[in-house]
Amino acid sequence: MRKIGAGLLTIGTFILFLGFQVENYNLYFFIAGGLMVLIGTVSVAFLDKKVEKEADDNYQAWKEKLMREGVKTEVDLNKVEIRSNNDREEIINEENYGVDRYRALDDLVGRDSREFSDIKQSVILYEAEILGTKRKFYSPVIPKDEITLQFLLSNQKITFIYFDRLNENNYFFDLEFLND
Repeated sequence: MRKIGAGLLTIGTFILFLGFQVENYNLYFFIAGGLMVLIGTVSVAFLDKKVEKEADDNYQAWKEKLMREGVKTEVDLNKVEIRSNNDREEIINEENYGVDRYRALDDLVGRDSREFSDIKQSVILYEAEILGTKRKFYSPVIPKDEITLQFLLSNQKITFIYFDRLNENNYFFDLEFLND
């Protein structure tokens, strides 16, 4: 359906263009092309939101099912390991496009005029013996540096992991308190 919307958008734009080129019946081309562009735009925008909502609903249903039917294990947040990764990413400034021509000269003289933004990410690792086997649980990537995350974890003290008895890779690390 998304492809149909994109197709209608493209064809409608072409028909609008024809409305400027054709001497007779150009009003009909404007109306037909405008309607096709409108229908294509609405369908593409609607489908994007629908797909996003559907993915969010599936995630919420999976999480609620694990919390309801899965095994609940308490996690002492003072005993977890935090693995962090700090990186930098160059900021692309669209406003300084004309200035980019002179950056090569700056590089030749050893002056770096690029701007960077720091990317700090962490993952929590929890190891425990569950149902007789030693298991490792990894949290999703958390967009916080290690010190901030340690502070937030020390304030919370405990959280829970919900996992499926039959599938050891199907688990939910409850870190909702980090979003507050």
